[in-house]
Amino acid sequence: MNVAPIPSSISNKLKSQWFSLTLIVLCMVAWAWPRLGIALSLDDWTKRLAICTIFFFSGLALRTEEVVRGFSRWPVHLYIQSFCFLFLPLCCWLVLAPWRETMPEGLLVGFYLLAVLPTTVTSCVVFSQLSGGVSSVALFNAVVGNMAGVVLSPTLLILMLGTGGPDIDLDPAAIFLKLCLLVVLPFVLGQVLHWITNVEQTAWPRRASLINSCCLLTIVYLVFSRTFAAGGWGGQTAAIIWPLAVLAPAHGLALGLASLGAKALGWSRAERITVLFCAPQKTLTLGVPLLAACLEANRPELLGLASLPMIVYHITQLIASGFLKDYLVRHAS
Repeated sequence: MNVAPIPSSISNKLKSQWFSLTLIVLCMVAWAWPRLGIALSLDDWTKRLAICTIFFFSGLALRTEEVVRGFSRWPVHLYIQSFCFLFLPLCCWLVLAPWRETMPEGLLVGFYLLAVLPTTVTSCVVFSQLSGGVSSVALFNAVVGNMAGVVLSPTLLILMLGTGGPDIDLDPAAIFLKLCLLVVLPFVLGQVLHWITNVEQTAWPRRASLINSCCLLTIVYLVFSRTFAAGGWGGQTAAIIWPLAVLAPAHGLALGLASLGAKALGWSRAERITVLFCAPQKTLTLGVPLLAACLEANRPELLGLASLPMIVYHITQLIASGFLKDYLVRHAS
């Protein structure tokens, strides 16, 4: 009996969404065998190593000259960073105001955290380049936004939690120190290695994206294993379905508003495309260590719920970016 081959268009789509599909499978594995993830975590050292690896390879693969080349378009940078760190957090805080008392604590922290995160580390650059955007501008915002996010994101999160959020005792100094050790130091070491070696002539920069994706999958799997092992979602399933259902349309709305703003400012098509793939996107890469730094010490039971908005939004933006890229390429002329 001959099995019909999978059409190439479907096969290509499945390959392009391998990260999201693997993420879903790992979440199911964590639910079915949570103790396996606990055993593999090695008292959270596996997760810390994965986080450091992500930012080390991000620094190793970064071409500093491309970041410098994109600096001159400062109005676009200001727009993107303001959208990430001011507009979206303010919208989130206002929209969630009526439900602060009834929404599960972990989920509320997760929405706040999602709102204050910077743009993605790599996907905004890749999709901008493939769609006809200005890759140097996307790269500049990815690097500057994530480095600024080490300070801005926890600061904004503390402010939001202090004005009607859950009662969580956060130590700003401890959070910043942990992020510097897990994020900034490995990134700087990667950049130093990039400068003093001929690393661009090797395959390592090209492998960085795959390595980082695998590390992210590992981190998410370990977080969910810990949550399921501790029964962190007990009885809250119904309460979390409807808020998560709004993330896809919320991302669509953010895309529309970002595009309208860029068009109203009279920017070129390439700049508007770059805005589309930078301003509404949120990074899971910085979000995971920030969440760990905020909750592991005093409210670890909230980690699972708090990570859900990031994960759902990440999958949503990856799928949306794929379709958006195809549309922009078809209508390039």
